Amino acid sequence: METSYENKPYFFVPLANSADRRQAFNRQNLLAAHTRAGKLHVTIECMTPLHIGAGQLTFDETTKRFSRALLRENGHIALPGSSFKGMLRAVFEAISASCVLNAPRSLPLKVGALGACSNNSGLCPACSVFGRFSYKGKLTISSFYTDAEPIVLKIPPLEQPFRTYPRPARGEWDPRTGNERLYYGNFSDIHGMDVARMSKADFFTRKDREPRSGGNFYGRKFYKHSNGWKILSERPSKGSYECLPTGTKLNGQIVYQGLTEYEQGALLFALGLGWQQPILHKLGYAKPAFLGSVKLTVEPKPLPRYEDTPMTATDAQRIASQYYEQHQTMIGPAVHALRQAWSEMGDSMWTPQDNKYGY
Repeated sequence: METSYENKPYFFVPLANSADRRQAFNRQNLLAAHTRAGKLHVTIECMTPLHIGAGQLTFDETTKRFSRALLRENGHIALPGSSFKGMLRAVFEAISASCVLNAPRSLPLKVGALGACSNNSGLCPACSVFGRFSYKGKLTISSFYTDAEPIVLKIPPLEQPFRTYPRPARGEWDPRTGNERLYYGNFSDIHGMDVARMSKADFFTRKDREPRSGGNFYGRKFYKHSNGWKILSERPSKGSYECLPTGTKLNGQIVYQGLTEYEQGALLFALGLGWQQPILHKLGYAKPAFLGSVKLTVEPKPLPRYEDTPMTATDAQRIASQYYEQHQTMIGPAVHALRQAWSEMGDSMWTPQDNKYGY
């Protein structure tokens, strides 16, 4: 099955050259000098429908069908703080000198100096802020709540990406039948689209000719924003999902303590502050089907014990902007890729092939 990068619902954000582990970062429970503490009120506005699954079914009286239910806490539709934290960490990692936690071991690919942090004596910024095994992070994120009335949408079947793509129906796996070129290579910048437009035969011919090529990740994988969800939700599907409609707002908060100047700037920048033009984020289920596009509004709030030096909204924008200016050389390519894909909704479409939505 032939596929091309330009017809996929995702894009790649270039990796940093190395992870910054030059110092052992202070722990959350220690009030070290010159560290930052604060509270941020965050409003999530749905730009496309949002589904946060509860793992349960609900019966819809209108369609007379069972649908996968939204998560609820104490009678309110909720987005767990852990879900928001996972999304935020992914963006934070992309715009900082942070490690690559989950590089696949089954492929002949190396991440070099971006390998996962192995001990707490020297952590990358993401592991320092968000935590890792045996180390507690410096953020406490609440659940986000809304009392909006949900809608029910059909979502096309979503296949799990194959570790060795594609999974063989019978016999031994032949890598030449896979979509390897969509995930890694070294012939050209993926954003230049040269490799993305190659046929599989051309890709593997060039890889055989240049054996040292084709062994680098294109970057971190993120999903595009698009109003194409409307067309996808109209296609025949056996799956119905309870979703929050466009325009819904959910409210929650982030409390942080013990952040260095670098970490605070990266956190605010990952939330969307300090960008030359506003960006959107992605949350929840069915990101490939363009669900879960959200806009974040961040408002600093006073934190007890630190009320004498509150951070204003203007201060937050300035801190985030300064972070980007000071580290532009290192994070510039990643920011450019995110800005290109995340600054507007766009009109991308996920095209099925052989009646399947492949990854």
